[in-house]
Amino acid sequence: MKKLNSREIEIIQRSANGCTAKEIARMTGLEHRTVESYMATIRKKLGARNIAHAVYIAYTARVVSDMTMANQ
Repeated sequence: MKKLNSREIEIIQRSANGCTAKEIARMTGLEHRTVESYMATIRKKLGARNIAHAVYIAYTARVVSDMTMANQ
């Protein structure tokens, strides 16, 4: 598993909270396609099949915490 940068961590945490790529784009001021690109990079770095799998991997690796998961 490769290390995620701060923007990737922010995006995976927001994904863990149930946000869609469009919602994350609005929250961060990024373009929707940019967020989707980050999500693809996150999946690749974590070796995940999809974003839900990436959230699971990040959670088990403690990149995403219980508190993050609870802050919806």
